[in-house]
Amino acid sequence: MQQVPASEIANRLAIFQALLSKNSVAAAVIRQNADLFYFTGTVQDGHLIIPASGNPVFLVRRSLERALADSPIRPIHAMKSLSELRQALFDACGSNEPELIGFELDVIPANLFFLYDEKVFPRQRITDISTLIRQVRMIKSPWEIEMLREAAKVSILVHESVPCLLKRGKSELALMAELEEIARKAGNTGFVRTRSFNIEMSFGHILSGPSAAVPSYTDTPTGGPGLTPSFGQGAGEREIHEGEVVSVDVAICKDGYLNDMTRNYCIGPPPQNLAKAYEFVKTAHQRLREIAGPGSVAGDIYRQVWGWAEEAGWGKWFMGHADPRITFVGHGLGIEIDEFPFIAEGQKFVLSEGIIFAFEPKVIIPGEGSAGLENTYLVTSTGIESLTPTSEEMVIV
Repeated sequence: MQQVPASEIANRLAIFQALLSKNSVAAAVIRQNADLFYFTGTVQDGHLIIPASGNPVFLVRRSLERALADSPIRPIHAMKSLSELRQALFDACGSNEPELIGFELDVIPANLFFLYDEKVFPRQRITDISTLIRQVRMIKSPWEIEMLREAAKVSILVHESVPCLLKRGKSELALMAELEEIARKAGNTGFVRTRSFNIEMSFGHILSGPSAAVPSYTDTPTGGPGLTPSFGQGAGEREIHEGEVVSVDVAICKDGYLNDMTRNYCIGPPPQNLAKAYEFVKTAHQRLREIAGPGSVAGDIYRQVWGWAEEAGWGKWFMGHADPRITFVGHGLGIEIDEFPFIAEGQKFVLSEGIIFAFEPKVIIPGEGSAGLENTYLVTSTGIESLTPTSEEMVIV
């Protein structure tokens, strides 16, 4: 089982503590699973107290044994009652009455917030430190980059398996199950963490022909019908036919880190419209690699990409065919699939070395399907590097 090195945890804490100090926050209380994993190396039911200076304290309700085995954080204490949190935070700060305390207010449920605000810390001010956390997490360390490369290897393995498995008459669900088995055996956890409210994801979207143009509740270019209204996205029971573009959009999580990759396949020649659209999205990646790198601004990239789509005549169907359109063409990823930065309208994120993002230009034509190509990119000192450097041609089976 891969564990996060103690040096990684120490470096993350030091960077975050410097931000807390700069923003006059006495301490942060970390509660959300993804952030707990990032700062402790484990996911347990607990509260991580990070003072602006000094040692963090991890209070664990369940499981103390696993926390001690997984995490280099010390001290780790058993937590029997929420009332213990107040004194533990004061002790960590070396103060009886710290004024400003940070919580992840973007993900903490309202009833918990009121509990912390009114019962646990009634004389303190609570502030949102989620943006500070996401800023720290946006820049990946060399160790994290290696973890992301390992996840990419699983994505590549899945896509290399598609041509042997794609058969006329096979259902989308059957193809997805076969690909998911390959991914699971290679280390895919089968679970994709997202930060946004009510965004649920698992293995990805395996969609054929017109089902690839079926929208869903997710903030993603493709949705698909799914198997039930209770999870109305992804593969359905539809059979795959000759001459239909099959979109395989796979989200892999290995050792806690993600990869996002899309390629298109077809049994026989694809429809003319989608073949032309695929040439456009392929060219978009080529042009992105020319303009993106350290110093590039996310919102500027977004406007240029949309300009390319309009110039090529695909604006009507780019990133969706019905309002509301998807408002991004790329997104950061690491432990969660919706990390900073977002390649979206008006975003001021400046790309810098160590940022990882997925770029997914897609054309959605109602009644026909989707043409899309997605790579996960690493920002280097000189530009961007694809972590999924396989052929970008549509595969004809």
